[in-house]
Amino acid sequence: IWISPLKTFEYLLQRDDSKNSLMIDILSVLISIGIIIPRLQGFSALFGEQKIIGLIIGIILYGAFGYFAIKVLWTLVFWVIGKILKGKATKSQVQLVVVYSHIPFLIYLAISMVLIIVALITKNFDLIFYQHPVTHIIVVILIMRNLVYGLSFVNKFSYGFALLTTIIPLGITEFIYMIITNLKN
Repeated sequence: IWISPLKTFEYLLQRDDSKNSLMIDILSVLISIGIIIPRLQGFSALFGEQKIIGLIIGIILYGAFGYFAIKVLWTLVFWVIGKILKGKATKSQVQLVVVYSHIPFLIYLAISMVLIIVALITKNFDLIFYQHPVTHIIVVILIMRNLVYGLSFVNKFSYGFALLTTIIPLGITEFIYMIITNLKN
């Protein structure tokens, strides 16, 4: 998925559905954890000196929601938009593409796993919540690239339609976020 996403999706779609289903579940949980760990600093601060307990509770709560969001919600959104654009993919094909496309979020999980050791040694638990804009930009670019290649492949349409399929939900999400943020102010 890192080097040759098209060949990866070709291979995965030819593989046994039971293997794909198990990996989709495992990856959905791990990706959810990778997404949320850098954002748990404020949540874990609610637990005062027991930041590790806050981190564990946050990972469980947000990880479960993220699992649902990646595996079900995003899949449904990309599948519906693909169908509107006359795509040929099934829900399970889109689910496979969506989950595997989000693998770059595992970079955050890997970094956090390394930094948790350093955090335990130095007693500086804020290290666990690593966030850097360059890392985020690279992760987003890789995810978008994987989504465009994968959605184009399974929907049997051009990269332009695949890009449109990925941009529409992001635009809608950003619009909703903007409305919610402005309602708070």
